[in-house]
Amino acid sequence: MQNDKYRILSTRHLTDSSVAVAGESGIHIDVQDFIQIKPLKNEMLLGEERLLQVFRPETVHVFTSANAARILDKYYLHQDDTFYVISEPNICCISGSTRKAVENVFTDCNILAESPYGSELARIIIQLDITSVNFFCGSIRRNELPDTLQEAGIEVKEFVIYENIPAPAVIADHYDGILFFSPSAVKSYLSANRLNSKTVCFAIGRTTATELREHTDNKIIISTDISEESMVQTAIFYFNNINCYE
Repeated sequence: MQNDKYRILSTRHLTDSSVAVAGESGIHIDVQDFIQIKPLKNEMLLGEERLLQVFRPETVHVFTSANAARILDKYYLHQDDTFYVISEPNICCISGSTRKAVENVFTDCNILAESPYGSELARIIIQLDITSVNFFCGSIRRNELPDTLQEAGIEVKEFVIYENIPAPAVIADHYDGILFFSPSAVKSYLSANRLNSKTVCFAIGRTTATELREHTDNKIIISTDISEESMVQTAIFYFNNINCYE
């Protein structure tokens, strides 16, 4: 670590490859999960008959988080030693890591719409001329997408399949930058810590940046794309070109 010029804290798990890429650029990343994901039991998805009813061929399914896709796969598409194959589902999702997770679960899915933000995704869905969607989400989710769809007359059947649990931890070390991947992570981190005035906050998107602005005047840099890789690359670019931001 002696050759590392900067130290960053990630408030969410990162892949080893992302940590390695940062290290090659002189940036050391520590990881501390500030949000835990707990699967929830949803009776409407238990059993073959209910599951196949939800995933009728004509139905459109909406995902705004990668966690929803992963939880659906692990706990619902795999039940009682049986794997239920959903053939060519119609999907609308957030781009980046959420789309990747969806495509890992449904290898032959039809992506009807995607966008980096829920509000924009909702506007695209409205143009599809559909009457209802299945929305797979966690216990903490933003209202823009379901509210916008319902206001447009689209029925939203919501399936809450996981719980977002804050996991605050006191951080004693000083970091040059902190990676925030959600508004919930911002709240969790700040419930136990104060930001050093010189610490740069990196936000994965506009909604996370908005949450940060409500709590700090620190410099906030928004990732160029809503993915782990882009977050890390945005931090690398910032610290390698720090004079450009002064």
